[in-house]
Amino acid sequence: AEATSWLGDVYAKQGRLDDALKMCKLALRVFRRVHGDGHESVAAAINKVGLALGSKGKLDRAMAKFEEAHEILVRMYGDDQGDLANVLGNMARVLQEKGEWAESMAMEEKVLDFKRRTVGADVDENFAISLLNLGTSCANQRMLDEALVKYEEGLGI
Repeated sequence: AEATSWLGDVYAKQGRLDDALKMCKLALRVFRRVHGDGHESVAAAINKVGLALGSKGKLDRAMAKFEEAHEILVRMYGDDQGDLANVLGNMARVLQEKGEWAESMAMEEKVLDFKRRTVGADVDENFAISLLNLGTSCANQRMLDEALVKYEEGLGI
């Protein structure tokens, strides 16, 4: 199942989105058969299906997958499991793509809060990206002063 999932990743990077989605769904079926529904490998596979769906522009279906992955991880580990930041970030990107800036901003704030609590701002290389994404959500809501603060913080200025 891992190799199938990796193959899906490569297909996605090549722009072969139908093939990527097919491989991600296959990996998910195998992980579910092996582990049942309540396992982190299943949550990771569901997240990858969501990414593939999002790449194909199927944003509502992608969001449903991210929510499903989120529920599994929270049920298993509570609110401090490492993969939660990735899933929440994916949810925020879907909200951005849908133009739901206020909701995206709230989700990005959750991502930043999670990373501050679990990893620390200085350790996680994706922390700056989360700040920049939050800045974009602020800018799209005409909250320009807040956007500048987030952009500058994300750029280390």
